[in-house]
Amino acid sequence: MNCKTCDNLLEDQDKFCSNCGAKIVHDRLSFKGTMEEFVGPFLSWDNNFWRTFIGLFKHPKDVLEAYINGARKKYFQPFSYLILYTTVAVLFYKLFPLPDIYDFTANFNKGATDPNVPQIDMKKFYSSFYNYYNFIIILTIPIYSLLTYLTFKRKGNNFFEHLVFNSYMQTNIGYVSIFIQIVLLHLLHQPSPFFTIQILFSVCFSVYVFKKLYHLNAKQVVVSILKFWGLALLVYIILSILIGGIVILTMLLSK
Repeated sequence: MNCKTCDNLLEDQDKFCSNCGAKIVHDRLSFKGTMEEFVGPFLSWDNNFWRTFIGLFKHPKDVLEAYINGARKKYFQPFSYLILYTTVAVLFYKLFPLPDIYDFTANFNKGATDPNVPQIDMKKFYSSFYNYYNFIIILTIPIYSLLTYLTFKRKGNNFFEHLVFNSYMQTNIGYVSIFIQIVLLHLLHQPSPFFTIQILFSVCFSVYVFKKLYHLNAKQVVVSILKFWGLALLVYIILSILIGGIVILTMLLSK
């Protein structure tokens, strides 16, 4: 018998191909086998997904450097990792909407007493936001990557390597954010601390990862945080001016 993947000659007792490593499957497809193939990779603690997810918390430097150094099989590929998360997130937010967040953010409208101030339908806003959530997340990765690249430019990693770093990091942040939402909103019904805890975790995790990656001391961490937020503010101002200019130009041309 030969391997179905690389045509290498196999022995009868072989469970894996000695040439390409492919698993040798003798049984026909069945319901049990199909479920094992589908669910198994996510329940096995020794697969690429869990190795990547847990590794980013325990040994982030190893995970981030593995891909850019050519070890493409050990961990989940960064962009596939990100796409998987955005798919899971879209399905999750479809199945578990955020009614508590709608009620909480509705207070912003109640606080606006000026009749000239437009009232925002927060339910409609969040519904639209999560309909395009996967695209929004993917589009923000290059912005994060530009900021971290400029912040740590002297460390030697280029912009595209920072794309890899941030794809991994933002995916883990996203999964933890879903967990925080389940606990605070759906189980405890406490929307008030949701955004605060989510932002604090995002900041702390990002600082932790880059501290491990670049062996930063306390002073370097503080300087890097200030530099990052300074660059973020600059990018925000530039984007605001550009968007404002486009809106004004569109209004002038439409008259």
